Amino acid sequence: MPGVTDIAVYQKLSEVADELDQLASEGVSLVGEVALGTASKTVRGMASAVYQRIMSDADEKLDS
Repeated sequence: MPGVTDIAVYQKLSEVADELDQLASEGVSLVGEVALGTASKTVRGMASAVYQRIMSDADEKLDS
């Protein structure tokens, strides 16, 4: 069974963050909106870390 690629992880995390942002904008309570917004920022941070790793790997391959 093939593993999940880094780019697939990045794409999924970005998708989840977008969904959390959408839910936050539709929130009926301030607490729910803040919780969803915080979750979105956390997930975007994870996506950013994966993206940076992807780009780092690409730079290393170009340097080789």
